Amino acid sequence: MVREVLRHIRGEKRFVSLAGLDIHPCNSCDRCYVEKRECVIDDDIRWVIREMEKADVIILGSPCYFGMVSAQLKMLIDRTVSIYEKGSLKNKIGAAVVTQDVYGSGRGGELVRQALMEYLASKMGMIYAGGIIGEGGAQIGHIKKLASKIMQLYENISK
Repeated sequence: MVREVLRHIRGEKRFVSLAGLDIHPCNSCDRCYVEKRECVIDDDIRWVIREMEKADVIILGSPCYFGMVSAQLKMLIDRTVSIYEKGSLKNKIGAAVVTQDVYGSGRGGELVRQALMEYLASKMGMIYAGGIIGEGGAQIGHIKKLASKIMQLYENISK
């Protein structure tokens, strides 16, 4: 679904999937605070964070797993504590894209969207452009049915 959103946005884009990357959770060592440098864990999250710092717009996408973001995205979110103090994401544009299964009549997708909004806007100081929730999971062709939601998100990001 993130790829479909990106398809509608002009300009240079880079899609980064966390799936299959070598990523580890934050170990709360606090060395990123004490030593005022990047996270000391040497894995792929370092370059993902550098890509985020270079971007003007960051769209975070996640499936809804029991009302939570994916484990990989949660690790990224936690590891950005290493750049929190320097505010390198502040005033960038942020948006959320969430998918939930066809039975998504519950609040799970909305909880994930709210969590991403809280992270982007309140924690990292980004300008939140909005978020969309796609129901239907990975059903082929379902994402294209969300064209109006995708265009609304695009218009918010483009402002």
